[in-house]
Amino acid sequence: MVRKIIFCLIIVYLLKGSVVYAQTDPVISAIINSISIDSLYENLRELTGEKSVLLSNGNAFISSRSYSDDGNLLAEEYLQMRLQKYGLNSSIQRFNGGGGNIIGIQLGKKKPNQKIIICAHFDNRPYTGSAPGADDNGSGTSAVLEAARVLSKLETNYTIVYALWDNEETGLNGSSYYAQQAGSERDSIIAVINMDMIGWDSDNDNLAEIHSRNVSNSNQLAGKMVNVNDLYGIGLNLVLINPGIPNSDHSSFWNYNYSAILLIENYSSINGKRDFNAYYHTSNDALQFINKPFFEKCAKLSIATLANYSKLQTINSEEKTIPSTFSLHQNYPNPFNSSTIIKYSLITGTYVKLVVYDVLGREVATILDTYKSPNNYEIKFDTEKYGALTSGIYFYALYAGGNLIVRKMVLAK
Repeated sequence: MVRKIIFCLIIVYLLKGSVVYAQTDPVISAIINSISIDSLYENLRELTGEKSVLLSNGNAFISSRSYSDDGNLLAEEYLQMRLQKYGLNSSIQRFNGGGGNIIGIQLGKKKPNQKIIICAHFDNRPYTGSAPGADDNGSGTSAVLEAARVLSKLETNYTIVYALWDNEETGLNGSSYYAQQAGSERDSIIAVINMDMIGWDSDNDNLAEIHSRNVSNSNQLAGKMVNVNDLYGIGLNLVLINPGIPNSDHSSFWNYNYSAILLIENYSSINGKRDFNAYYHTSNDALQFINKPFFEKCAKLSIATLANYSKLQTINSEEKTIPSTFSLHQNYPNPFNSSTIIKYSLITGTYVKLVVYDVLGREVATILDTYKSPNNYEIKFDTEKYGALTSGIYFYALYAGGNLIVRKMVLAK
């Protein structure tokens, strides 16, 4: 299907020249497109003990994250190291009962004292035996890590707090401690997005619930999440629940009059139907039962909502002259033998992908796939790096947020 679409774009190019189209807010579109199910799933493999992780004492398997299991301490170290990897100021917040919240801070540039929290709990059940906790709540924890991977590259107006709560299963102890501290210090928390179990969808109906209450601006935050789902075509069937359930970490913030919502799979009975995880709080809450497309959509929705609230700026590096137009220039030389230079211009910071296709619409090279700030760029396309490309006509396509331009080039050996 993708190949057919690209081939159609190439035909349009031949008839009309280069092709350009735009979608609403290309920066957020680019963020959504950069969220990877492969990355999300790899996180889960490590969180459930299917793959070893490298910690301070060597390789280890996180076989269980029950609060009383040694694996939970391994998870603490692993999660803090992951947030540090993304350049965040991360710490373990200890509280009574032996638990430790993992907190990563990304300071805002304009309003650093105002915070937006994206969070999930990482502990799980059962308390004895194997407790992989893939859905509850490895899924939410993985999505927080993915948010840090993608958004830590950007600058924001507001401070983002990536929070992973401990001891949720024993009574919301970790989030309650954090919220109590924040309330007593009068922290300005403008939004809390909590994810708890976002990986189960046995009937593939994409139904997910947003739980809110008439607390501060919680309902407006829930409405924003619904709008993001619709505007960017994420594809979830969302149900708003008000008053929402109090038995997850978002409710700790309701208790201190902070705006907070919960995104969760089909927890409630809706029209006589409920599709909740059949292996909840058992040793069978395993990776094999995660619905990857549903999981990816939930992660995209939460991260895109966070991005919308945090007022994205640009990446810390490469701040130079901002071009007046988005453009992809004709390669030079053209025709070319072995290598050529491709220039392009970006008017806003976005994720960029530069791909080469043959005349049948088959992808033969990905030259670039990363985030770039607004600027003028050039990159060398060396065919020797991509196998034995034969002489002929090729097309190079620049994807930048919601924009696309296609141009033709000729390889003449």
